[in-house]
Amino acid sequence: MNFVSVSQAQGRIPVTILELHDRINLGNIPELEQAAKDAITAGAHDILIDLSNVPSLTSAGIRALLVIHKMLATSGMDQGSHLKLVSPTPYVKEVLQVAGLLDYLEVFASLEEALASF
Repeated sequence: MNFVSVSQAQGRIPVTILELHDRINLGNIPELEQAAKDAITAGAHDILIDLSNVPSLTSAGIRALLVIHKMLATSGMDQGSHLKLVSPTPYVKEVLQVAGLLDYLEVFASLEEALASF
């Protein structure tokens, strides 16, 4: 299984979902960043990262989330671009909080709640 699974969901607007399947670390962030870059290049400007299967993340994982946020912000889309997170484990949510990312990224407990927010 790949580290990143990419899918689309249609709510009020189309949303690209990046579902992660392991710990986020230096060894797999190139795959995550490339998946996000490919989605943005294909026209995605609303991305939801599903963290439900991510037991932990390193500082490299924090950096990857910031890189994806910046890619969206500088993608040149006329409409607003959004990066949101869904279902982080308590440990991952705590790491994101300590790192200050929750000041910039919205986090939702369920996929349905997250999709409805777009």
